[in-house]
Amino acid sequence: MSVTGIEELLHNVQVLQSGYDRKARKAVREGGEYFGETLAEDTPVSTEDHSGKGPLRDHMKVGSVSLKTGEYEVPVGYDRVKGPIAHFPNSGTSKQDPQHFIEKTQEKTRDGVLDIFVKNLKVGD
Repeated sequence: MSVTGIEELLHNVQVLQSGYDRKARKAVREGGEYFGETLAEDTPVSTEDHSGKGPLRDHMKVGSVSLKTGEYEVPVGYDRVKGPIAHFPNSGTSKQDPQHFIEKTQEKTRDGVLDIFVKNLKVGD
């Protein structure tokens, strides 16, 4: 790329920034969806449904990408219906051993999410 004037330089910088924003949002969105799908698969399903609202895995949600903290992020977790009880099977209770399925899913998907980020943020695409 050759630049002949300051206006052209500023324009090229703006084009790069807007392209980065679009790619970063796509990378975070796809990474969140991948993690969410895996979390839903890894969420244990009980044979008993005390709430009458279905299994926890059916209440897994992926939000939209935001930049509130200055970093791209997407909330991934359970909805408001069953979300408040998700920590019981994950962390355990006095009558139930912890299953740590959230932490196991985080560890299992770490490399896949990073691959998605790299694929989307490669320069020259």
